[in-house]
Amino acid sequence: QIEDDHVHDVAFIGKGCAISQASMSMLTDKIKGKSVRGILTMTKDDIVEMLGIPIGVVRMKCALLSLQTLHKSLKGVSHE
Repeated sequence: QIEDDHVHDVAFIGKGCAISQASMSMLTDKIKGKSVRGILTMTKDDIVEMLGIPIGVVRMKCALLSLQTLHKSLKGVSHE
């Protein structure tokens, strides 16, 4: 739910590995109250830092799935 170009509420339903689920769960907490523009500037480094554990090359796709999905879902949303 976006109000005044800021995330007011967010939730997800998903299945996947522990890394992808942890990443999405932590990301939903992190983006509450953030502006759409601020979310769209988030990068791989933000996700890795947020997770706080070493992520190997093979598992990076799992870790970044949440951010990629979020960015795609926010495309076209006004971000004044």
